[in-house]
Amino acid sequence: IDQANLERGMGVIKKHYARSVERKSKTQAQVDKFLSLITPASTYDALAQCDIVVEAVFENMALKKKIFVSLDEVCKPGCLLATNTSRLNIDEIASSTKRPQDVIGCHFFSPANVMRLLENVRGSKSSPSTIATAMAFGRKIKKVTCLVGNCDGFVANRVMGVSGAAELANTGFLPHQGDAA
Repeated sequence: IDQANLERGMGVIKKHYARSVERKSKTQAQVDKFLSLITPASTYDALAQCDIVVEAVFENMALKKKIFVSLDEVCKPGCLLATNTSRLNIDEIASSTKRPQDVIGCHFFSPANVMRLLENVRGSKSSPSTIATAMAFGRKIKKVTCLVGNCDGFVANRVMGVSGAAELANTGFLPHQGDAA
């Protein structure tokens, strides 16, 4: 993990919180408390005792799988391993671990500090406990949390047209035809 990127990320977080104070949506005391809860770390070993780890690199399957191999090695048993992806296959990411039952997608919409929706994406091997924990986590951080299946684009991106549904409709293909297929 690159120290310069870690520092840049913390700078972005501090800048967002400073804007919240300027807009009076948060007090400086609240911001100070929130920042005190963040422990920047540049090694995976620092994550060993976490209950939940959310990976949030860009949409690159090979990189995500490499990260999940490392998380699998260092995180304690039962730690929920989540990936923030908007379209990648959760089962493929989970297959890089020895504990696919602990893996789930947590699709935070951008910008995550503003957008309230959180799509929790269950994999074929995500355990009921992993799903329940991810849903409770979403509620705890005050997100509007929904559980969706593992499919291309999940639900929100499909609704927004990423799936090609608009093109199908433009050719005369009706929604009930898709439902019946």
